[in-house]
Amino acid sequence: MARPRSRLNVYILLAAVIIAAISAYYLPTKRPQNASMMSPREYIELVQRKRQEQQRQREEEDARRRATSPDGGEGR
Repeated sequence: MARPRSRLNVYILLAAVIIAAISAYYLPTKRPQNASMMSPREYIELVQRKRQEQQRQREEEDARRRATSPDGGEGR
């Protein structure tokens, strides 16, 4: 009498194929954040965005420091 085969291996293989198909569809749409794969214009825009973000973070940090300091940020 033959033993019934488990279908667990088939389900695992099917799940792996589905995950691979989904990742192959979505991963190439993500843009690289390094200079080697960007055009000069894209790189310059990236650097400018990063500088603006850093400036905004510094301004927020200064505002938080002024708001929490007892003298209101005077007398640095």
